[in-house]
Amino acid sequence: MFVCTFRYKPEHVACHLCTEYSRTQGCTVPVCPWLAERIEAGVVGYQEAVMGAMSQHRRLMPRLRVLVARFPGSLWRDEAHQERMELARARLGSYRHRDTPAFYATLFLLTSNAELWRCTANCFYRQGFEPAYGLLGGVSPHDYALFAAAKGLYCGSGGISDMDLADPDVVDAGAFRMIVNAALIARYGLPVLGIQKRRAGV
Repeated sequence: MFVCTFRYKPEHVACHLCTEYSRTQGCTVPVCPWLAERIEAGVVGYQEAVMGAMSQHRRLMPRLRVLVARFPGSLWRDEAHQERMELARARLGSYRHRDTPAFYATLFLLTSNAELWRCTANCFYRQGFEPAYGLLGGVSPHDYALFAAAKGLYCGSGGISDMDLADPDVVDAGAFRMIVNAALIARYGLPVLGIQKRRAGV
């Protein structure tokens, strides 16, 4: 068995090496096609990752700008969130066909607080994620929004609409932050969790 240990470094992802880069114009595309690789190399900030993943959701732009401005230096809710997800990953083991960015985005959302994880841990199993197994009776609107978003990210439908995400009375600021961060994981994979700066080079 061959285990790939290659990791991108800044010198591998310099913009002038890209086929979309012009010596006279600079980058010629609105969204970097190699953002996931640049995140892994540690040369992308939170602002670029968010705008690269969410630029098509124009209705959300006012909330996204506030989210970026208040970036605390980590995508995790807190240290307990990170510990819960790492313990969950250890318990669930590793399965190549199951462990997709969408699966990890779902796990990220549902481990974000202890109560939500208690209600949804049994949704995760060897083959993937089954939302029907969630025990959601009496959960808070905050937690229900996270669950609905997780279902949408994993299943590709049945999530939260842009209209609801844009309304702070429907999706509070804390839930919005977790949902956007989970969307980054679904788009770019786990390397996005390494982002610690609002803007690259700052």
